[in-house]
Parts: sequence; structure tokens; C-alpha cells
Amino acid sequence: MRGKHGEMLNLVKNRINSARTYLTPEARAKRLLDRSMRVFDGIYGDYWRGITPNRDLAPHKNQVDAIRRHGICIVPNYTDAATVAALRAEIDAIPGFARGNYAGPIKFRNFAKDGICGLQITEALPVAHRLVVDDKHMQRLGAALFGAHLTGATVLNKYDAERIDSSTAPHWDDWRVRLKGFIYVTDVGPDNAPMTYLRGSHDKVPWRREKDYASRFLPTASAGGSWGPVEALEFEKVSCTGPAGTLVIFDARGVHAGTQLVAPAASC
Repeated sequence: MRGKHGEMLNLVKNRINSARTYLTPEARAKRLLDRSMRVFDGIYGDYWRGITPNRDLAPHKNQVDAIRRHGICIVPNYTDAATVAALRAEIDAIPGFARGNYAGPIKFRNFAKDGICGLQITEALPVAHRLVVDDKHMQRLGAALFGAHLTGATVLNKYDAERIDSSTAPHWDDWRVRLKGFIYVTDVGPDNAPMTYLRGSHDKVPWRREKDYASRFLPTASAGGSWGPVEALEFEKVSCTGPAGTLVIFDARGVHAGTQLVAPAASC
């Protein structure tokens, strides 16, 4: 009888200890976080099930394959020298843009602390508009990858080499579709602030679920903090250098970073 009583007493004690452990603030927080992340899994799954890629739409299948596999594709000589010259002349003619103080009718943003500015590409910039917004290659590539047309295009100019660009911190842009591209209007070497991209970090890596959850529900907390898990996975770091006319197109869910401008400023 005493043995059974002792067993019952131990069982009760174990349940009490288990309840105490379960009811600690940390345990409750973890339980609620796990529940929240499971809800996000449904949101995440619904979103990506709505994306319908179609490789057959791509003008160049190798570009689609590279972006799917590595997150990035660099295409040298995408634009010929004559078009680059016309594009450069169009950009150089924008009043004040080279110095970061444009005051015209086109949508303009000046990130003065970073020494970088951007101008929306509209029909007021016909060469840039034709090359980017109206370009069938770009639109078909976007549709092939994500079943959607590309939207939004900007001329970027790093006009102040003394300012450290915030984008030099490793980051990713969002958990949703974010396909971005740069066309270089000048040669971009190691001293011309090329972007660095961590090949393969855009998809199917162990920490993506947590990072994507933070991007959705903790947007300020998700900035930075990527070095540890990224370094441990030993991704190849790609420096996006190239001559004028190069196209760099990438999945901006992947971890990427700018580098500091050393040589004179250039537009891209």
C-alpha cells in the first residue's frame, strides 16, 4: 500500500513540476511564438501557392535557372555600347541629379545621410524607360520566375563618396517576391561600390522561416543580425562587378549588401 502511495505521490510531484516548467514566462512565450509561427506557415504557404512560375516564358532559360538555383544572374554586355552612351547622356542631362539635388517633376528621393539618390524612371526618360520598363526581356523574365510583371524602376546615383551607405549592412528585402536588377551605365569595379550577394541564401536554408517571420511581424527587428547563420553556412559571396552594359538581376530575398564607394561616383 505504501509503495502505491509513494508512486502516486511521485506522479503528482512530477505533474506539479511539469506544470511549473510549462507555466514559466519563457515557456509560455515560446508556446505562443510556436503557435504564431504555425499561423504564419499558413500565410506563407498561401502566398507562394499563388505564385505561378512558367520557365517556358523566359527568353533565356539559363537566366531563370541561375536565379532559381543561386538567387542571382550576372549578364555581361546585356546592353550595347551605343545604348549605354545614350542612357548615360540622358542621366547626365537631368538637372542637379549628379549632385543629389534634383527639383523637377519626376518622383525623386534623396537619402542624404547615405549620399545616394534615386529618380523614378518614367516616359520623361525615354531611353531608360524603353530599356527597363518597356523591355520585353525583363517582363518575360519576371513572368517566368514569379508569374508577374516587373513594377517600379529607378535611376540610382551614389553622389557622395564620403557618406557610408546604409545598404552596406547585410540584409534581405522581404519574404515575398522581390526581383531586382541593375543595369550599369559605367564600369563597376571593386572600388565602385559593387553589391555583394550570398549565392543560394534566397531559398531553402534552415533559418529562412525565422527570418521571413521576422520580416512579416518584426520588421525593425529583422534588420541586420544575419552574419552568424550566414557565415556558418559558408555561402559563396559574389561581388557584382562588371563593365558598362552589364545586367545584374537577383532575388532580393537573398542576403546582399552594398560596399563602400572608393572611386568617383557613378550612376546605375
